[in-house]
Amino acid sequence: MSIDLKVYDNGDHTTLVWLPDGGKAIPDCRGFAIRRLANGKESFLHGFVGFSDDDKLDPQNPWKFPLQRYMWWDYTVSPGDVVQYAIVPVIGPDHNHLKLATAAASALTPAMTVTGQATPHVAAYFNKGIVAAQWVSRALAAAGKDAKLANLIATPGNKLRNELSGLLRPQLLDLLADVKKNDGQVYLALYELNDPELLDAITAIGKKCHLLLANGAFKPPTNDENSAVRAKLRDVVDLHDRLVTSGHFAHNKYAVACDANGNPLRVLSGSTNWTMTGLCTQANNGVIVNSPELGADFINEWNLLKNAGNAYPPTLAQANSTSKSFAIDGGRLTQWFAPTSDGQDLEFARTLINGAKDGIMFLFFNPGGFAGPDKPPMQWTLLQNILVRHQPNSPVYDPSLYMRGVVNQEIAGLTSPLPADTPGSPKHMALDPTVADNPVTLFSGGNKPPQRLTHESMVPSNIKEKFHDWETEMLGTGVHIHSKVIVIDPFGDHPVVMTGSHNLGYKASSKNDDNLMIVEGNAPLAAAFAANIIAIYQTYRWNAYVQAHRNDPKVWHGLVDTDAWQNSYLTGDELAEIEFWLGQHAAAPATGGAIKSVTAPHVAAKVKKKSPAHKQPTKKKVTKKTPKTKAAKKKSSKKKTARK
Repeated sequence: MSIDLKVYDNGDHTTLVWLPDGGKAIPDCRGFAIRRLANGKESFLHGFVGFSDDDKLDPQNPWKFPLQRYMWWDYTVSPGDVVQYAIVPVIGPDHNHLKLATAAASALTPAMTVTGQATPHVAAYFNKGIVAAQWVSRALAAAGKDAKLANLIATPGNKLRNELSGLLRPQLLDLLADVKKNDGQVYLALYELNDPELLDAITAIGKKCHLLLANGAFKPPTNDENSAVRAKLRDVVDLHDRLVTSGHFAHNKYAVACDANGNPLRVLSGSTNWTMTGLCTQANNGVIVNSPELGADFINEWNLLKNAGNAYPPTLAQANSTSKSFAIDGGRLTQWFAPTSDGQDLEFARTLINGAKDGIMFLFFNPGGFAGPDKPPMQWTLLQNILVRHQPNSPVYDPSLYMRGVVNQEIAGLTSPLPADTPGSPKHMALDPTVADNPVTLFSGGNKPPQRLTHESMVPSNIKEKFHDWETEMLGTGVHIHSKVIVIDPFGDHPVVMTGSHNLGYKASSKNDDNLMIVEGNAPLAAAFAANIIAIYQTYRWNAYVQAHRNDPKVWHGLVDTDAWQNSYLTGDELAEIEFWLGQHAAAPATGGAIKSVTAPHVAAKVKKKSPAHKQPTKKKVTKKTPKTKAAKKKSSKKKTARK
C-alpha cells in the first residue's frame, strides 16, 4: 500500500489532499490522522468529533478522532512556521480498538515554510472575513455577552479584529509604513475608506500620499459614503476627488508604493476595500507585485482618472482598451483597466477560460445578470463563460472539467433555463428571483442546479440552536464573499489567476473604474488562490448540508464506525475532485508548458511511501503517474453526503 499526499500553503492555512494507491479503500480504516511537524514539534491534527455525541476527545491521543475524508485544512499555522505532514491510517475492528497504522503512512512531506510570498516578486494575502464560523462564535463569547462585532472590528489592537483581518491588514499597514520610513510616496485609488488604522497610516505620510478618493456606495442624500473622511484628509494629503454619477462606480482599490523620487517599486491590488468591513467581515484578497514597470502602468492609470475629474471621457476608455504585459518570475502578468470601449478585458479573459483543460475555480461578487439570447457574447459575464463549458450545445463543451465556485449575488438568468438551442444556455434551475433571501450560491458545475443558500443556510437552525458540539453561529450583515477571482488549471501546464477590483461582468468592463490583473504561468500563486477558494466553498457547503437536514433527527452526529465511509469518496465526482487536487488529471506537470511556471517553497511536493509489503527502502519521492485522458475521467455524480 502507498498513500499519495500533496500539501498547498497560502500563508493563511495549509490544504492537504491524499489518496491511497489506486484509489482503493483500506480494510478496517476508520479514518486518517494527520501527523504534523511544526518547527520541529510533533502533533496530530484531528476532526474534532468522535463516533457519537458522547465521545470526548483524548488530548493525549487526538488521532482517535480521525478524519473521514481525503482533504483537510490546517488553520493553526502562522507565517514563518516550517511544517511537514504525513497521513496515517487509523484502523481497527471498531472505534473502541483503534490504532495508528504507521507502517502504511505516507512519507513525511518536505519541509515547507508558511508564507504568502508565492514567488520572489509576487505575493497573495487573504483575510478570514466569513463571520458565520465556529471560531468567531467562540471569540465573541470570550469577549463577553455585550460584545458587538461592529465595535470590536473598529478597535485597533482588538484580538478578534486582528484575526478576522488575517494577513491582509498587516500587509497594507506594512506597505504604508515602509513608504513613510523611507520618505517615499504612495499613489492610492480607493472606492471606500474608513478603517482607523489605515487612515492613521495614510495621514502619517501627508502630502506624499496621492489619494484619488471616490464616492463609495452612493449613500443619499449626498451620494458620498466617504464625505467625512474626505473632509478630514482634505488639507492633510494630496487629495483628488472622483465623484462619479449614478450608473458608474469609481471602484478601484489599489496602491503603488514609490521611493522618495516618486519612482514606483511595488503594486498592491485585489478586492479589498480599505474599510473595517472590507478587512474583517468580507472574504477578500490582496496581491502585491514588486515591479517598477507594473507600478508605472498603475500610476499612468491614476493620472488618467485624475485628469478625467468626475467624468468618463471617450479618451479614458480608448486608453484602457489595450493592455500591457510584464514578464515576472517566469510567468506573464497582463494588466487591464476599465472602463474599456468594447469589453476587451473580458475577451482576453474568455480566451483563457475557453482554453481550460482541467478545472476552473472562482469567487464572484455581483458579476451581473446573465446575458440573454438578444445580447452579443461580448456582454456575457465571465461566470456565464465558465458555466457554459459544461453545456453540451457549447463549442467549448467539456463535461469532465472540474468546477467549484461561490457567488455572492442573485443572478438573473439562473432562474430558469433559456431555450436549449440558445448559445450559452444556463441549463440549470435556481430559486425565483423575487425571493431575496439567497445571498450566496455554490456551484459544482455548469450542468447541474447550483445550491442557493438562504440566510437560514448561512446560519442553519441546527447550528443556531444545537448541533452536536457546535457553538451558535452569527450571520454578518451585508456582503459575505467580496473577493473576485478566477483560477484556471492551477495544477496543470498553464495555471492562470485573474483578480483585482473588477467584478468580472460587462458593466464593470464598460461603466466602472476597475482593474483586472491576469497572471499566467505562476503555479504557486494559482495553488494559493485555489486553496482559498475551496476552503470558502467547503465552509458554505457544510452549512447547506446542515440546513437541508435541519428536521432530520438522524442527521450526521459522528463518524461512521465501519470502513464503508470510504466508498462514497472513491468513485464519481468525489474521486475526480481528489484526483484534480493531486494533479493526476493535469495535461502536463505544473512546471511545464509554453510559459514556464515557477516553483516556490510553499507548494510541497507530492510524496508517496511504499509500505513494507513492497520490500523497498522507505524514502521520499515525487509521485509520477501517467495523467489520465479526458475520456477516462468519470462524469460527475451527485454527492451522496456532505461533510465538514
